[in-house]
Amino acid sequence: MTAMKKIYYLISIVVLGTLLASCSKLNETPTFDDKDAFAAFPTRSLKIAEDGGTLNIPVHVTSLNGVATTVSYEFVNGSASQGVDFEDASGSGTLSFAAGESEKNITVKILPHLGTFTGDKSFSVRFKSAGDVKIGVGNTCTVTINDIDHPLSAIFGTFTGSAADYWGDEYDFAVTLSKDESDVSKVWVSNLDPYFASFGYTAPDYNYIYGVVNEDKTMITIPRQQPTGYETVVFDAFDDPDPAMAGGTGDILIEIKDGGSKLVFVNAFGTFNAGDGWWSIYLGGLELTK
Repeated sequence: MTAMKKIYYLISIVVLGTLLASCSKLNETPTFDDKDAFAAFPTRSLKIAEDGGTLNIPVHVTSLNGVATTVSYEFVNGSASQGVDFEDASGSGTLSFAAGESEKNITVKILPHLGTFTGDKSFSVRFKSAGDVKIGVGNTCTVTINDIDHPLSAIFGTFTGSAADYWGDEYDFAVTLSKDESDVSKVWVSNLDPYFASFGYTAPDYNYIYGVVNEDKTMITIPRQQPTGYETVVFDAFDDPDPAMAGGTGDILIEIKDGGSKLVFVNAFGTFNAGDGWWSIYLGGLELTK
């Protein structure tokens, strides 16, 4: 072997060795060690009724060998204020994790305002420091306190019964009324069309519309031709339920009776598909009860 060939041979070995070493490093499995340990809220948002008493907000420390650390936190007022709507039940502002402990709770006491409608309120709790571990991405948890004194609370819930359509077919009927997050005169109505629901088109993706309650809380008016979330299907009331006259004519009217425990449909109502012309029509006088 000539001197020049020997040089090329040695260079080839060096290059090959370098490439193999690089490939070996690329194929190494990443490892987690305690320099990567962190504290986080596993749940970013929680809800509790204003008469719920206390709420435990979990905090997790994730580490390979169970690192001991002390996490400090603080509350951030939103529409709910510390000392007025809630308070730290421990009052310490810290959580101490012994070696091997991975979960502890921040316990919050809810201060209710029963008998007074204030609307839902919220606040947050966030980490100030995490001691010997890092602060994870989930560093804040928001808590919503649900007001139980909503002016329409008497009619919230599920009403059941059976519905007869124009053609004499009957369907099991289960309608749920729930609050609107921003308008106290509005309710959301799920699964108003049982035929629609029988095919699996149910709230909140389909078959989910709103109604407006009058000041006396005796009538729900569901504005006509709200989209259902499915193609071109809309809700309508029918002055004449004859299928030959299909085509909505007005709002759906529902009477609230017996203190909110019964719903009575004043007019015929149903869904109409403007795309291909099919419809379902239910006769007026239908009663549903809680």
